[in-house]
Amino acid sequence: MLMRFLLCCGLATVAPSAQAMTLYKSTDANGLVFFSDRQTPGAQAFVIQERRAERAKPPVRPLPERRYPQQAYRYPLPWRGGPFRLSQGPNGSFSHTDAKSRYAMDIAMPEGTPIIAARSGVVVRTENGQVGRGSDASGNFVRVRHDDGTEGVYLHLKQGSVSVRAGQRVAMGSPLALSGNTGNSSGPHLHFVVQQSTEAGLVSIPYEFNQPVGTLPNFALGN
Repeated sequence: MLMRFLLCCGLATVAPSAQAMTLYKSTDANGLVFFSDRQTPGAQAFVIQERRAERAKPPVRPLPERRYPQQAYRYPLPWRGGPFRLSQGPNGSFSHTDAKSRYAMDIAMPEGTPIIAARSGVVVRTENGQVGRGSDASGNFVRVRHDDGTEGVYLHLKQGSVSVRAGQRVAMGSPLALSGNTGNSSGPHLHFVVQQSTEAGLVSIPYEFNQPVGTLPNFALGN
């Protein structure tokens, strides 16, 4: 009977489908204790509740991090007036061949065209006194460092026309200078390039204007 009790207890413990069980404890005249599933006069009842086996819960897997493509900044046209034409684009055959100017764009425009900031930032360097080709291939220029660390550079500006100074913060659309034909320039135009500082120095990086420039008319031809 004792073995039967232990077996019943074991089944009640591990069997997920077992029901609640009542056992009866009684003591005979010799003091021996017996357990039975049948009730006898004077027996003490014990109710053994069913233990339901719990299914292991699958581990909670973190949701994959959602990555959204970063939208590249599209630059407003950095001049007033026009329309003007793109005279040399990225990887141009004439001069856009080195790391600093590979992705630059040259916009042919009459000398004296207002040049404005294509993006807000802090002016970090200017040149304003160069005449003609001078000693610097960039001619007169303005360099603006944007809040993301990139720098917009406006080259070949008219002598004496630069209206900003180093350390000055400019907003998008702020006047910077007038276009010119200084430095290594084959004709009146604006050379605009966006650069990033690297261990190897400043390098040009790809950018886009927020308006198409490849099909703009040629002002020199009057169309």
